[in-house]
Amino acid sequence: MANQYYWIDALAPLVFRSGKPFGAQSDTEDIVFPLPSAAAGLMRTISAQQQDGFTGEFDSGSLKQIRSNGLFLAQKDGSGSLKLFAPKPADAIYLKNKATNQIEIIRLSPKDMSHTDDCGCDLPHADLQPVQMDGNQKKSPSGKTFWALDDYLAWLNGENISFAQVDKNGATLPAIEVRTHVAIDGETGTSQDGLLFQTAAYDFANPKKDHHTGWHDTQMGFVIASECVLQKDNDLVRFGGEGRLSYLQKVALPADTFRLPEINSRYIKLTLLTPAIFAQGWLPKWLNENDLIGELPHTSLKVKLKAAAVERWQPVSGWDLANHRPKPMRKAVAAGAVYWFEIEENQSINIESELKKLAYQSACDDEQDKRDGFGIVAVSEWKNNF
Repeated sequence: MANQYYWIDALAPLVFRSGKPFGAQSDTEDIVFPLPSAAAGLMRTISAQQQDGFTGEFDSGSLKQIRSNGLFLAQKDGSGSLKLFAPKPADAIYLKNKATNQIEIIRLSPKDMSHTDDCGCDLPHADLQPVQMDGNQKKSPSGKTFWALDDYLAWLNGENISFAQVDKNGATLPAIEVRTHVAIDGETGTSQDGLLFQTAAYDFANPKKDHHTGWHDTQMGFVIASECVLQKDNDLVRFGGEGRLSYLQKVALPADTFRLPEINSRYIKLTLLTPAIFAQGWLPKWLNENDLIGELPHTSLKVKLKAAAVERWQPVSGWDLANHRPKPMRKAVAAGAVYWFEIEENQSINIESELKKLAYQSACDDEQDKRDGFGIVAVSEWKNNF
């Protein structure tokens, strides 16, 4: 993980459009959690402005080498303490127990069905195992989409956590504010007839207390992880679409915030903390598509993919500041996706030492996507549930 952390305090509702084409009208479907490249771009822009005095004469090639490790939804309380959140892992689903009528968190896990004759599946590779659950539950209402980082790490460590715990400690995205704007004639300074447009934005204002008794002292924002060392690390910045103001402040996090759970077997999981872009769609290029065997990025460990839980693809785009044009849309594996691996036998390598090199680093194929913070993975042990 990067060694610099910056808190983003939104001073206005922030606009983060999805990668889908949009017109003059915007609604709640057009706004998404900001991509890691937005955070990487912000850090590079601030770095350039502080170095060249806002002249616009900067070396875009060297700026693109600045690496960021994503951004995280975060909450700051009245004392200034920060609480980080991670996207809900795809191997955790909310279901209601028919017997108790209570909502539970059910863990999905791969199951080898190669020895069964009475059923099968149409997965894209014959060696892939379907992920399944054990129990008799029915679909439940949706729950928190972001988990407190401590709950998230406990889940990765194989601990069972309750829905009530996640619901209490977790978070959802801020409320969305839709604004209607009027186009202004540059010469007359008056509105232009019939030219209206809308923007949808996340409102990070402090939540209201009940019965008109004021506002809570907690506030939501983002924490950016980056290698970028700024000359001035407390400053006003423009973040997201429309260039709305935020306050950027360097913060310190406990050394064990992003820690590697104990791993005692040859079976591991990679869980995406940020969306990942792979050359082969949902399948990383560092895996051979014929036998699903490959070498984990940043390590010398050879692994075989056994299963994957991947939700709907996510459109990824952005604004190319150097060339002043939109970036082409690409498809990404959504954050939260889980990949299960078996480490190949007969490797004279210290497994734990190698996995530390990968933990909280990018597993993307392209080097620039890695530097932009896509595909940041949490590493944990795969504890067989079947």
